[in-house]
Amino acid sequence: MSNPKPRPHPKEEPRHPVPPKTGGRQWSILEAAAYLGVSERLLRRLVSERRIPHQRIGRLIRLSPADLDTYLHSCRVEPINPPDTR
Repeated sequence: MSNPKPRPHPKEEPRHPVPPKTGGRQWSILEAAAYLGVSERLLRRLVSERRIPHQRIGRLIRLSPADLDTYLHSCRVEPINPPDTR
């Protein structure tokens, strides 16, 4: 009889999970930070400064993937074309 593989201790689980496939679901701070590729601290700061749309459910903060995509699009910086020096 083989022993089942032991589950990792909760502290051994990855701090930044892979973002889930969305099905209209709201994401937690950790999931949204993983999706954006930023730290949890930065995302919490953006939320506290109200620079990114979010929803509060009691103490929990939830973010919509569509709102995150809109925020990313609004942060886009277009390149400056150098002047023609002919």
